[in-house]
Parts: sequence; structure tokens; C-alpha cells
Amino acid sequence: MSRASEAGAAGREGPLAGLRVVEFAAVIAGPSCARQLADHGADVIKVERFPDGDIARSVNAAGSRRSGMFVQHNGGKRGLCVDLARPEGLAIALDLARGADVVIEAFTPGVMDRLGLGWAALSAINPRLVMCSISGFGQTGPNAGRPGYAHIAHSATGWLAAQFLHHRPPQAPRGPGVAVADVMTAQTAFGAICAALFRRERTGRGDHVDIALFDSLFVANDDSMQRWLLSGEVDVFYHPVHPTRDGYVTANIGPDFRAWVNTCKAMGREDLLEDPRFRDARSLGGNRAAATALVRSWLATLDTAEAERRLIANHVVVGVVKTLPEAARQPQVEARALLARVEDPVHGPIEVINAAQKYAGADVGVKGPAPRLGEHNTEVLREVLGYDDARIEALRAAGVLREGEH
Repeated sequence: MSRASEAGAAGREGPLAGLRVVEFAAVIAGPSCARQLADHGADVIKVERFPDGDIARSVNAAGSRRSGMFVQHNGGKRGLCVDLARPEGLAIALDLARGADVVIEAFTPGVMDRLGLGWAALSAINPRLVMCSISGFGQTGPNAGRPGYAHIAHSATGWLAAQFLHHRPPQAPRGPGVAVADVMTAQTAFGAICAALFRRERTGRGDHVDIALFDSLFVANDDSMQRWLLSGEVDVFYHPVHPTRDGYVTANIGPDFRAWVNTCKAMGREDLLEDPRFRDARSLGGNRAAATALVRSWLATLDTAEAERRLIANHVVVGVVKTLPEAARQPQVEARALLARVEDPVHGPIEVINAAQKYAGADVGVKGPAPRLGEHNTEVLREVLGYDDARIEALRAAGVLREGEH
């Protein structure tokens, strides 16, 4: 049982306890958003693609068909696998939507309408429904009909160019090790759904929320794009990363003059504050590259631990560049409960990444493992929709339901 589940058992419900969410999504953005809703206490029913389920099940899964990607983004959900192309499968999906608070779908625009599960159809049977459509480019615009993935958004929004092409000299673009657009979109969708639910509580009306990977990453630009819009000049700031004798640290001489004073103290070079190039904020700004070069040369003479100790002691913001194993096992991760243990039905006891949010009066966190394919077919049809055993068995015999090992 996860830390979150233990707290929940003690009576600290999540903020979204009592809500029902139906998810028609795969891979990362849609499932990650739904996982956050589940972490916050919602009952999430994941309807997987028929007959093989979410394609994320087998991404880098090393033969188990139960990948890290699937395990992470689908924890705490109930799993259903039905053939939506069959009338009986469509009827199940409509029955689920009729009693849902939220529907999340992540198909290319138009697919849900062709299935008979678009916004017009679902809002007609459930006017209080909040439906969130997640796609590559959104429901409108010249690119709306194009499929989209994180790497497409990285390319199309200028994000990859900012990372590589605007360097001096330019670097060849390469993909990041994290699907940044997907996780940004999941966060954007989660916030939008919660806002729509809040509005529904005041008005009684649901809403159709349109979230795009392209939009989510485009508006995440913190400075560079806006500076170009203001001046017409491209000027991207890259936070410096410096080698030490045995690793790397990131530390900046700014953002204000006091930080530079503290850096000089950490280096034992307070004499630099008398240097005309560095003695006040204006001169330092004009000689930033030279100041950074001095810091970089000093850090290269130190072990990483000593560099971190000296900078922290002098109130200089510093971060050690950690490997994935180092990042996972640092004390801050444990203190913030960012990993949780669950009993996975295939892998056994495992750790999964936990929720980031913390509340004083509510419990949030992963509530259990990701489901096996169609694991909760019978449970959902019987307990949520009220189907009797004969009807469920008839659906199974007709091949409308799918259950699998993974």
C-alpha cells in the first residue's frame, strides 16, 4: 500500500473523491492527466483500445508488455477493454459517459464523433459532463487533423530550436530524454478540468475542454519567445553548467549583484569586487561572460561535494547534476514522498513515481498499480453500470470484451 493509500484509509480523502472519470487515451498526455485525477481521489475507469490495449504497455517493456511508461501513467485506475466499433461496446461507453463527471479522450479530432462519442452526443445525455479532448494541435486550426506526439510539439513550437539551434555556434537538434510536451499537456489538462469542474459547481453546466500538445508547450516559454516578440531579436539565455573535478554543477553569477558578491566570497576572491569590470551591477552586466569564466575555472579545481558545500555556505544557488540513480535516491525524494511502493500484478512490489502536490487537509498520491488489460471488465459492468452476470457473459462470449495477462 502506498503512503497515499495509507493516509486515505485513515480518513484523509483526496480533493476529488467521489468523482468518476472515464478515460479514452493512450501513451502519456491523456493517461498522465487521468492519473493525476486518480491521485486526487477520483475513480478513473480507463477504456483501452481493443483488442491489444494502450500501446504504451509494450514501449521499451523488454518482453513483459508492462512497461515503465504504462506503469507510471496508469496507477490507481480501473481497466476496461471493449470493442467500441461494436454496437454493444458503444452502448457500454455511452452508459459510462452518462454517469461520469469527466471524460478524457486523446484521439485525433473527429475520431470520437465517428465513434458516436463526440461532445455533441455525450453532452446531450449528460449536460453536467466535463469532456477534455487532448490532441496534437487542438480541435481547430490548419494542423488540427494532424496526429501529434511530444517530439512533434518540441519541433513545431521552437522549443528544440531554443535548446540547440540558437546556440553560438548552433548545435544539431536532438530529442530530450523526457517527453516534455506530454507532461506539460497533462498538467495543463489537469488544471483546466479542475477549473471546469469548479465552474460546473456554480452553474450546473459542463464544458468541452480543448487541450493541445502544441499549445501547452508553446505557452510554456518563459522568456525567449516573448523577448523576440518585443524586440525581433533572438536571445536565448542558457543556465550555465560547469564541470568540477568529478562531475557537474549548475550555478549562476546572478540574478542580482548580491549573488555575485556571495560568489566572490565563496571563491575567496573578494578582491574581484574592486575590479572595475565587476564592482557594481552595471559593470558586471557588461562583463558577465568574463565573470562566468572565472567561476567556471574555480569550480574545475574542486570536487563536486566541496563546490556545493562552499557555494551553499555563502548563500549561492547551486545544483549538482545528478544521474537518474542519484536523483532517485537523494534524501529530498524520500522526505517529499515522491516515490511510492505498490504491489504490481506482474512485476511484484515496485516503486512508482508519486504525485507532486501536497495538501494540509487532503491526501493525494498513487492509489495502486496500473490495471491488467481488461482487469476490471466484470467489476465495472456489474458495480458501475448494473449489468447482470448473464449480460456480462454474453458480451464476453460475443467477443466484445477483452481480458489479457498484462
